[in-house]
Amino acid sequence: MHWAEKIAEEIIASNPQKEEYVCAAGISPSGSVHIGNFRDIATSFYVVKALQKMGKKARLLFSWDEFDRLRKVPSNIAKISENFDKYIGMPYAFIPDPHGVAASYAEYNEKEFEASLKELDIHPDFRYQAKEYTSGRYADRIVFALKKRLEIYDVLMKYKTQEANDGERENYYPLNVYCDCCKTDFTQVLSCSDDGETLTFRCKKCGQEKTVKVRDYNLIKLVWKVDWPMRWGVEGVDFEPGGIDHAAASGSYMVACDIAENVLGVKPPLFQGYGWLSIAGLGDMHSSTGNNITPAAVLKVYEPDMIRWLFAKYEPKASFSFNFDDTIIRHYSEFDKGLEAYKRGESDEFYTSVYDYALINGKNTRSKVPFGVLASVATVVDFRPEPVRQLLNKIDVEFTAQDEERLLRVKNWISDHQPSKMYKLLTQKNSAFYETLEDDKKAAVKKLHDYLLAEENVKEKEVQQFIYSIINNPELSKKENMAIQQQYFKAFYNLLIGQDAGPRLYLFLAAVDKAQYLHLLDF
Repeated sequence: MHWAEKIAEEIIASNPQKEEYVCAAGISPSGSVHIGNFRDIATSFYVVKALQKMGKKARLLFSWDEFDRLRKVPSNIAKISENFDKYIGMPYAFIPDPHGVAASYAEYNEKEFEASLKELDIHPDFRYQAKEYTSGRYADRIVFALKKRLEIYDVLMKYKTQEANDGERENYYPLNVYCDCCKTDFTQVLSCSDDGETLTFRCKKCGQEKTVKVRDYNLIKLVWKVDWPMRWGVEGVDFEPGGIDHAAASGSYMVACDIAENVLGVKPPLFQGYGWLSIAGLGDMHSSTGNNITPAAVLKVYEPDMIRWLFAKYEPKASFSFNFDDTIIRHYSEFDKGLEAYKRGESDEFYTSVYDYALINGKNTRSKVPFGVLASVATVVDFRPEPVRQLLNKIDVEFTAQDEERLLRVKNWISDHQPSKMYKLLTQKNSAFYETLEDDKKAAVKKLHDYLLAEENVKEKEVQQFIYSIINNPELSKKENMAIQQQYFKAFYNLLIGQDAGPRLYLFLAAVDKAQYLHLLDF
């Protein structure tokens, strides 16, 4: 059984008569949303699909926490906008877009991520929290939280190591107030009425002191551990995932559950903690620092179905990486192989569900030319589709217009992440390198040249067998022969492309017109 189906069964068991189940996710648009954040929405997305597979009505709810404050300036924003730190303390939705193309800083980051969701064929029911708060939708809940502020304080203190303080308790208010003059939250609540209907605050930035009616003053936001359970109740949330840090014994989820049940009278949703994702060589990803790889960047090299497949394949608690090295070829190979088995009806129960959830067009999804094959030959013809088609036709591989999308991703991968794989045939013989070769390697070069010259149609398997026949020593072990092979292949690559390593040699020699390279082996 797929992990999403196990969660779906738990959801149904907890409330079997509910008409429509709500699976939630949420992200703060503190910067460009990174691919790690995508796990939040992907986890709920698959649970929704599992519920629907079981015949239940379910929807995906996604909240933009754009009413949160700017805490620090991301490094990438600091490079394009001077004095952006003047907006610290303001809601993301109130900050101008430094790129000058969106209505706000929040909207720029939101639209960027939403475009990727659309490409991934994920269409949530969006909530924009600045709009929700400023519309007055939560006014009753804010008033209620003020009336219950001492009870909320007592719950919070249960999860802290320090002792409760009577003075601190009396002056605790479970909300942040944005000043209507400077729009920042550098404010201090001085008092509130017993019924929670009015409060007085002072702004420490601009000096304003003001008494307001809570229901009319739309610049008040509940603190996170109260805001979260409040919205569970408002939206009727049945399931919501979160990072593994939230799932700790004293983490946000446990605290929010306590407040939900014992103060707000809300039934907490089922929760699933998920592991972190990483990008090789980049380290931890954080939107607020600008140190991230966005879903849009991943989509430049990974097809939408493949991204969905990776997130569906790994259980939420499992960590995995998007490595933009040769690992991508393995990912594509595994995906293609699994797709063929799925289409033939040979997948086991788990992988059948993985492909059911991952494929945008289901079993109508067409198999494509292997990513590794394209990477081996496309650079020779500058990734142009028609010459690529002609090259692949020589090795009996069909390349159609539907393969051009994958070809573009191969181009993006090599150009942006693996420039060393930009293989180009040398324009003249590498005589200086040839003279450094030992006699046995020079002899192998001549044998390969003569073989290719004599063959009317160079075939991949035949040239592979020939190369190994002139390199391998039957009296040596497999490990010893592999070490020898590396030295011979290094010689061939240097004579052909001027590098120590290169594409799959026998595929390359079979696909490329030998008239383009034979002279490079003729000594």
